Amino acid sequence: MQLSDNEMKRVQETLKEMKKQAADDPVYFIDTFCYTFNPKLPKGQSPHLRFRLFPFQKRLVREIVNCVRNGEDLFIEKSRETGVTYTVLATFLWMWLFEPASNILVGSRKEDYVDNRRGGTTGNKEESLFGKLDYMLSRLPPYILPEGFNRDKHFNYMSLINPASGNVISGESSNANFSRGGRFRVVFLDEFAFFDEGAAVWGATADTTNCRIVATTPGIKPSKAKRLRFGKDGEKIKVVTILYNEDPRKNRAWLDDQRDRRSVEDFNREIMVNWETSIAGRVYPEIESAAYGDFPLLVNQQPYVSWDFGLDGTAIIFWQQNPANGKWRVVDCFESADKVIQWFFPLFGKPIDSKFQYSDDDLKAIHTFSQYQPAIHVGDPDVKKRSYVAKGISTRGEMEKVGLIVQSASKNDFATRREKTKIFLQKGIEVNANARTDYFMEAIKSARYPLREETTQSTQPIILPIHDWSSHYRSSMEYFFVNIEALTDLTQAKRPAWADQAKKWLTSRGGLGRRR
Repeated sequence: MQLSDNEMKRVQETLKEMKKQAADDPVYFIDTFCYTFNPKLPKGQSPHLRFRLFPFQKRLVREIVNCVRNGEDLFIEKSRETGVTYTVLATFLWMWLFEPASNILVGSRKEDYVDNRRGGTTGNKEESLFGKLDYMLSRLPPYILPEGFNRDKHFNYMSLINPASGNVISGESSNANFSRGGRFRVVFLDEFAFFDEGAAVWGATADTTNCRIVATTPGIKPSKAKRLRFGKDGEKIKVVTILYNEDPRKNRAWLDDQRDRRSVEDFNREIMVNWETSIAGRVYPEIESAAYGDFPLLVNQQPYVSWDFGLDGTAIIFWQQNPANGKWRVVDCFESADKVIQWFFPLFGKPIDSKFQYSDDDLKAIHTFSQYQPAIHVGDPDVKKRSYVAKGISTRGEMEKVGLIVQSASKNDFATRREKTKIFLQKGIEVNANARTDYFMEAIKSARYPLREETTQSTQPIILPIHDWSSHYRSSMEYFFVNIEALTDLTQAKRPAWADQAKKWLTSRGGLGRRR
């Protein structure tokens, strides 16, 4: 049926008014023109859904726009599958269309999570950020799109350009130089609690934008996101919490189903937005009694260093004994992965080798640790292995070249280490509070056994704890406590030869109880 001129004119006026209203109101734009994709719907139901914003999503849209315009940071902690990422991206799409000077950077922890379309190919690959943008953009009516917009020319891999205004939405995956070299109106960090370079990313974005928006569920391991959420580094950020019960699709039956399908830890974290989940089968529940606060280096007390070695993570803990109460103190600690042993030498006052790269946080740690008195080193028997450095070269040999002598007790199995560690933890330890020791505390609290819960009354054989992100600090602590008696309270007759050798070496260099 062909429309008359008057009817055509009314249609054109209606479309013009709709476009104007969309430009004025992001909620109207999303409700009227955007779609979402849900492949998990039952058979027979279309996975292509009109994006009808729930009340909590409308409030979130307004909050995002206000934060961008006012140059404020925003932290969105969320329950799973509440449509937060879609809501944020739909708001950015509105800004890209209608808000001047809207250069936007979106990021996630992996490249495929940023853009998995490989060259801008459209489809149902909406699990990535650009996949979601692609999905929504491809369903917009032509009259909403910018004048001169050509998909093949203006929508490429990790880049969406508005040819009329010059607005750009760019993408980047997590890295230490995230966002450097650019300036953006807003930077979005999706699932920030899972970024490997979280601290570096957050620091870099401070210079590139006035508005950073984080959306994340609580992470599995300690992260910059958690420190940011709870203000542990003194940074101020507005926090918005999106719980499952704000989503009208999620009733009691849905909650019960999620509880049945998930572990207790996963349910508490992913659904209940709990950053402090209880861990079943903890190896060292005694860590809860540790004093955490201002416990700095004692100048006239001998420091000790415990090591756990491995390319997947090397953990170092600095210890001292408090003479006032006899308790052992964690002065500081450090962990890094995928580094050869020589990379760690500057932590002990050795020159920095230009062939190695260090982040700003690494350099801060190096500056702090290199001021400490020479320490006595104990640790992992794996220091004897050759594979940690290179074929034909031992880790121990490389460390001894620079005066770092690591000794290890002869009886060093896990059961022995565990027994000694529990005894010392029950006496109480002190932990000097900072970002690194906060990670240490999280690691010890999270160390757990597989499957069954371990109790002190258990008569079952001791099994090994799960090897995960918490393992290296746990092992480093164990290596300290299984060795420390040989260095302190034992009589001269019982002292092993290596303990006296270590002290003799340090004394000859003026190291015992003396600052460099």
